[in-house]
This record gives sequence, structure tokens and C-alpha cells, in this order.
Amino acid sequence: SAEGLGEVLLVGGTGMLAGASRWIARQARQLTLVARAPEALARELGAEAVALDWKQPNAPERIAALSARFDLAVLWLHDDAARLARLFENQLLPGGRLVRVHGSRSADPAVRAAREPDPRPGLRRQVVILGWHPDANAPDGQRWLSDAEISAGVISAICHPVLEALTVGGASG
Repeated sequence: SAEGLGEVLLVGGTGMLAGASRWIARQARQLTLVARAPEALARELGAEAVALDWKQPNAPERIAALSARFDLAVLWLHDDAARLARLFENQLLPGGRLVRVHGSRSADPAVRAAREPDPRPGLRRQVVILGWHPDANAPDGQRWLSDAEISAGVISAICHPVLEALTVGGASG
């Protein structure tokens, strides 16, 4: 159904995740897009835009002001903003579903733990770890993922809730 994902909170979905944002918007009853400049994409998708810069001192209050109504949250957070993850998680309904997108260094469990300093209990958690692809033409024999590959990985995780961890491409470690 077109409302299969319910109410969705998407953080950091305007850049490399824009393709996933477009797909999610078609599956969600309502999409709330949080980013530094979400307005243009939100307008295109009929989503609610919440302009938020995690460096601003009022970021925690702004996040807490979102009403806790979300069935699914997809979070792509800068490492320096990892401390805000729990505030976003708190906006999920009890038993809600969380998809965290992590850079390749999260293949290391210690890095992954540091990026999730205070996980909220009782959520259905999934993590998508962004790897790389072998590429004989690249200087070091590998290339980073394209935006389309990254979005496809996030969509795959959303479509397969049983996968607790999904690595897109190769990963070191």
C-alpha cells in the first residue's frame, strides 16, 4: 500500500540519500525531512521540511519539539552529531523501527558503538554500513559507492526488516 511505512522521519536525506527519500515518500503516509536545507526536496516530495543544523545550540530542543509519532526513522548523521541520535530515536513510537546509515568505518564494532552512544531500548534496529566496490581502474583498487547504490542499499534494508545489518558493497575489517 502507498501508506505501508506510516509516518517516516528521515534525517540527512537530501544529498546522497535523495533517491531513497523519493522512494520513501511514495511509500509513507507522511514524510518529515530533516536536514540543513530540506525545503526544495521536501516541496518536490510533498514532505514536511525541518531545517536543522546540528551545530546550532538549540538543535536538541528543535529535535525534541518534533512530535513523537513516527513509525520509522532513517538516520544519516555526521559523526559529530552522533550525540543527537537518541533524541531522534525518542521521536519514534514504542516498538518503532530505526534504520541507521553508517560510513564504512562502522564495519569496526568499536566505531559503530561510538556512533550509537545511547541506543533507545525497545526499537527494531537496523544498520546499513556503506562500503566500497572493487575497481581495477582506481588507484587503490576500489571506489566509493555512488549515491544510487547507497539509496538502493537503504531501500533494501527497509524492504527486508529481518536484516539487522546490511553492508552495501565491500567493507574493510
